[in-house]
Amino acid sequence: MDKPTQQQTSQGSPVGFSTQPPSDEMVHRVSTAFHVALSKLVETNGNVERVVQTGEAFGRGLFAEFLSNETDEWTLQQWIDSVMEHILYPMGHLFTTAEMTSDHARSLMIQSSLDDSSDESHVASLFTYGFLRGLLLSAFPKGELLMGSTMALGDPVTEFTFKTTSSYTDRYERSRVKNMFTTTKKL
Repeated sequence: MDKPTQQQTSQGSPVGFSTQPPSDEMVHRVSTAFHVALSKLVETNGNVERVVQTGEAFGRGLFAEFLSNETDEWTLQQWIDSVMEHILYPMGHLFTTAEMTSDHARSLMIQSSLDDSSDESHVASLFTYGFLRGLLLSAFPKGELLMGSTMALGDPVTEFTFKTTSSYTDRYERSRVKNMFTTTKKL
């Protein structure tokens, strides 16, 4: 069976892209989960923690459904490839991997179906952070997801660093991301 992704290199770094259109079912699933998170945000009068929690739960559910039977011991490369093929590309998200080692991968999200279809790009970015974090921690419980630039703040791409083992300072990333979006919301 042919994989729905192809690998090329750009300046020596692997670049993945989808050769098949997004799955209507997966686009609907992420949209539905996002709208649940958005309604929780409204119900709690702007509590961004609820968006992250909903995203993380969605990510753990996706992992359990699509990836939990693939292997008991993941490498980061296997995990990235599987997440891209089975979850992100079918959702309409387009990522490139800019840097890869055995314990971290820096990836750039070039396109997000949520950002493209929502007037709430800040909430969409926070939700995406949450579900990617849920996916990552399902395979690497000691890991952490770092978020750099974000399209929600006007950058051309959203940068994520997936780490299999978090450092002491990495453990504050989740709070930093929530604060970034809380601060942005108040402006």
